[in-house]
Amino acid sequence: MSATKAVIGSHSGCRRGIARSVLPGVFQVNAYSLARWPRCGGRLKSDVVTDTTSSWRRWLREPLLHFVVLGAAVFAVYAAVEDSPTEPLSLGDAPIDQLARDWKARTGAEPTPLQRARLEREWIEEEALYRRALELNLDESDTVVRRRLVQRMRFLIEDTTPVPEPDDATLQSWIDAHTADYSQPSRLSFEHRFFSRGKRKTRLAADAQAAAQKLTASPDASVAGDPFPRGELFRDQTPAAIARTFGRAFADRIVELPLGRWSAPIESSYGLHVVRVIAEHEAEPPSLEAVRERASADWMYAERQRLNQQAVDRIIERYAAEGNARP
Repeated sequence: MSATKAVIGSHSGCRRGIARSVLPGVFQVNAYSLARWPRCGGRLKSDVVTDTTSSWRRWLREPLLHFVVLGAAVFAVYAAVEDSPTEPLSLGDAPIDQLARDWKARTGAEPTPLQRARLEREWIEEEALYRRALELNLDESDTVVRRRLVQRMRFLIEDTTPVPEPDDATLQSWIDAHTADYSQPSRLSFEHRFFSRGKRKTRLAADAQAAAQKLTASPDASVAGDPFPRGELFRDQTPAAIARTFGRAFADRIVELPLGRWSAPIESSYGLHVVRVIAEHEAEPPSLEAVRERASADWMYAERQRLNQQAVDRIIERYAAEGNARP
């Protein structure tokens, strides 16, 4: 029912003299009704039923209404978050002077007005995409971004961790602890007679053995071998230098030869050699002045690594103390 029905009176005598109104929202009483009202006990009893109020109550209990209201609220909150950036972005934010300097550093020329406008626009696009990526937490799920951030953090630690120059006492202690790295290696001077594998072919071993026997019997005898690209005499050669020229096996054999005596044939990648060591220089312990520059660079590198690791360990301890350390 859409109209309000009013009934005055509670028994048949009263109902006969009371007017009824069916007009919506209107309660009317005529003169006759009022005249009979005192004879009905002197009271006006109302059995008014408001259908409109009942209808509202039924609507408020409807699950569909609850769903619509809740959905609208969620949509409003989402729209407010989506459409309201934390910080406004405008062309005025672009570091145009720095962008222009970078352009000049790359190209050697000042950017034209059109190029400056393009640089501004590119910066705006990059900044907007960067901010949106952060909002979507892409930095947390991208392995490349994660590694780049870790790399940047290591660079920051290195830049903010100064390494002092070592004094002489520090350098000497470092050199003493790493003597093998700075000692002058042993050196050899030797001569050889070469027998080419390509030229001698099947006669290679026999010719080299004959030359070795002749030189052993007469160390200064004239024995002609084959021409060698770097000659017959080598002075002040380190084992490493000998290995680069003749091969590692040849270098290992020659450092064991006695001074001044011709050897049996020794094989190299070129053929066979009969060798005589004519001078030996033992390894020399390093002096501070001789190796200062290299030792200083090595110490500073090692010290930087140590200090950087200490900084990383402090960061780990910080998060471990907060209960955020990962296994």
